[in-house]
Amino acid sequence: MHAEPAGASEPDTALAEHCDALFSPGSPLQAELPQWSVREGQRALALAVASAISDRAILLAEAGTGTGKTLAYLVPALLHGGRVIISTATRNLQDQLYTKDLPAARRALGAAVSTCVLKGRSNYVCLYRLQRAAEWVHGRHAHAQLRRIAQFAKADARGDLSALSGLEENSALNFLVTSTTDNCLGADCPDYKACFVMKARREAMASDVVIINHHLFFADLALRGEGVTELLPTADTLILDEAHQLAEIGVQFLGARCGTAQVVDLSRDVLASGLQHAKGLADWQSLSGALERAARDLRLVAPQAPGRLSQLQMTDLPGWDVALHDLQAQLAHTAAVLSAHAEAAPEFERLMERCATLQQAFGNWQSPAVESDEGATPQVRWADVGSAHLRLQSAPLSIAAAFAALLAQRRQAWIFTSATLSVGGNFRHARSALGLTPEHGGCAPVEQGVAPRCRELRVTSPFDYAAQARLLVPQDLPLPNQPGYSEAVGALAAQLAAANGGGTFVLTTTLRAAKIIAQTLRQSLPGRAVLEQFDESKPALLARFAATPQAVLVGSHSFWEGVDFPGDQLTLVVIDKLPFAPPDDPMVAARLARLEAAGRSGFMDYSLPQAALALQQGAGCLVRGEQDWGV
Repeated sequence: MHAEPAGASEPDTALAEHCDALFSPGSPLQAELPQWSVREGQRALALAVASAISDRAILLAEAGTGTGKTLAYLVPALLHGGRVIISTATRNLQDQLYTKDLPAARRALGAAVSTCVLKGRSNYVCLYRLQRAAEWVHGRHAHAQLRRIAQFAKADARGDLSALSGLEENSALNFLVTSTTDNCLGADCPDYKACFVMKARREAMASDVVIINHHLFFADLALRGEGVTELLPTADTLILDEAHQLAEIGVQFLGARCGTAQVVDLSRDVLASGLQHAKGLADWQSLSGALERAARDLRLVAPQAPGRLSQLQMTDLPGWDVALHDLQAQLAHTAAVLSAHAEAAPEFERLMERCATLQQAFGNWQSPAVESDEGATPQVRWADVGSAHLRLQSAPLSIAAAFAALLAQRRQAWIFTSATLSVGGNFRHARSALGLTPEHGGCAPVEQGVAPRCRELRVTSPFDYAAQARLLVPQDLPLPNQPGYSEAVGALAAQLAAANGGGTFVLTTTLRAAKIIAQTLRQSLPGRAVLEQFDESKPALLARFAATPQAVLVGSHSFWEGVDFPGDQLTLVVIDKLPFAPPDDPMVAARLARLEAAGRSGFMDYSLPQAALALQQGAGCLVRGEQDWGV
């Protein structure tokens, strides 16, 4: 077990000198990493990381594309020793770090450290739920997939579904064979000793380097149910890569949410447990069906088209209050039936708790949002309407206060890095979003003669963008808010793609625009492969794009970053319009209103910085290496 980090230490000059030598000519890195070459920016970043680790300081580091930031933070972290937690934006990036970047750094340094990946519980097969899943699966294909999952769970030591090829990332089966914090039986589960989630947590607690993702990081801070909060106090160094995403991911988890999907899941567990432990004592089929219908009726009150609605928009919908009341009543009735037979199984007690939790959560939406106490972070409520389900959510406008409190708990090294972390050459936007200001307590004012705890570094990209890329700004398109704009963008993209010798990305700001542009491209380029978001899972689409010469891929927000196609695989990127967040989005509207009320500019202080960061990410897809080129 690793001890909790001690207090402040003397600067580790040996660490800085070692890093300096490793990132200079004649480095042993060259022998282990044939593609590696000396980069002044990478060296500067590694030295800044080494200094922050030695001083247990906070570092905000922007490293332009091509800097080699992953190696720049891995080398000093591994050389320093102690426990290191690395968090990145996605599970794909987690896997890349674990299977590619980290092993390469370990080999180059000869570092004998233990490493592991820790993901959220929804990534691991739940052996208990796997046994029950057959009750809810219909169709030959689904049953065949379920058998594959069962065989995989028997043969694989980790039970991580990402290792099972051919399984759709958003498959309904995933929900049936994995657990949530709601339905996990914990130590009462008959499969507790063999549980893949518990195995992963035990491995993480015994490892020197643990790779997690931002969703898991914040989910655990909010729910304390994923195993990360046990790790944080034992870490000497915490590295948060793709840190520009932290603020937006954080607000998703640092609030409260409830949804009809949770109710449907509960209804199925009530039916399965009732039939297993108390068959004949109640009409479990009718009880489960009534609960599922109540959830479905609440969803049907909302508009058919998916989208996001404010609390006011939801409460004004005809039938909303009645459907919400009926759902709460059905949850209360279900809890009463379970209580009457509670002695049948310990599982019933947990089901009753889930009923009570959901009843209270939905009940909160029958009353207006309570004004926040003075000094507290304001909350905003909204509803995410999906094709089949409805999720009600409240969240803080900012994670700044919560994150500043986390940083103040103990003296550790925190490294925040990304290719896009500054706006206009400064880090004010990032500092404010993460609570790294004296106002939030995340960083105290700098004292004369004392090295600041919160530091900054900007390293520009080594690529020659003026020579490697061209920018085209068409002058004859309709205005973005005029009819036919997306069709015109699609027609222009078709002309450019037809003349392009490599692959093409068309990045849009809305799903509706993506559909229109993809349709226009298919009509204009009948012989060209046009791939569209949601045709397949994101990994499958990206794999097809890489394997298909001169392919065209049309995607919205999730395709703006986290992709890497060197050379001729991607030589043209079309962006339909500047990626400003929609001002009618409840969270965006609340943030803008708060800034304006404080006498600040919502556009200059929020909308413009957010759009600038998103644009940098989208445009950054084009040039990924010194030999890349494009428009």
